[in-house]
Amino acid sequence: MTWLGIDGGGTKTACTLYNESLQPLARTMFSTCHYAQAGADGMACVFRDCLAWARRHGLDRDGGVGLGICGYGEGAESDRAIESAVKAAVGTRPYALANDVDAAWAAGLDLADGIAVIAGTGSIALGVRNGASMRCGGWDYLLGDEGSGGWIGKEALRAFTRQSDGRDQRELGLIDDFDIIRFAQDHLHDRTRIASLSVLVAQAAREEDASALRIYRQAAKEIAQMVETIMRELFDKDGFEDRGSASLDALVPVTYIGGVFNAGDVLLDPLLHTLPARCRLVAPLHEPSLGPVLILRERLARHGC
Repeated sequence: MTWLGIDGGGTKTACTLYNESLQPLARTMFSTCHYAQAGADGMACVFRDCLAWARRHGLDRDGGVGLGICGYGEGAESDRAIESAVKAAVGTRPYALANDVDAAWAAGLDLADGIAVIAGTGSIALGVRNGASMRCGGWDYLLGDEGSGGWIGKEALRAFTRQSDGRDQRELGLIDDFDIIRFAQDHLHDRTRIASLSVLVAQAAREEDASALRIYRQAAKEIAQMVETIMRELFDKDGFEDRGSASLDALVPVTYIGGVFNAGDVLLDPLLHTLPARCRLVAPLHEPSLGPVLILRERLARHGC
């Protein structure tokens, strides 16, 4: 039996076809299926394209489909639209539909207890312990998403204005001074365009630009704060308070998924030193698109399918 994993984020929709042993057979990418960005019709079109591609590349007639979709579970209207589009595309196949942070947890920790952080176009964290779960962040580009690519992009624009005024030392050269006002007016509504600036900030940080490094240190603090909140509410109870001095295996694993972490050490180093002492930072065990497939397989096994 083959399996299709769909990782629908704010920038792109990644599809991977897996065999029965969960080895990847083929991969591709489509545009974002985010309801707020693509709309109902655009989202439905992306799902249809994903299934059509998978069938061409060998998805069995009864092959399962796992979907981790950004924004799912965050609004009645959008949920109805997402569910309708998924059912129309998937048909009678078994499928699991989850928020992308649930899929990130499943992929990053192989369904084990711990905390998963997504920092891509947006940001969100999920903790799972003994069947209970808690989310933190994910309040969207306009209200929050601290530590995300969108947040880093906006911080880069703010840094430029401070440098132009002389409030900060001029180091982060992005755009001619007053042109940045028009750039912001034209593009601030486009989270993907603003998030793409994080690539420039990462490059500047690697070159030891002070403003860029400051942005990534603050991003690490914002991400760590989400983790700390989940630790306090979900893990720091029932004898978990002293885990900071326990063995490595006893610490709560925190995994990370999303394009912002492509910045590498300029983010991971400050994050490692900012996380609560009871946590250990671990690289994800699997790619994000496998996460919803693992969720689906676990559900089918639970029901004896």
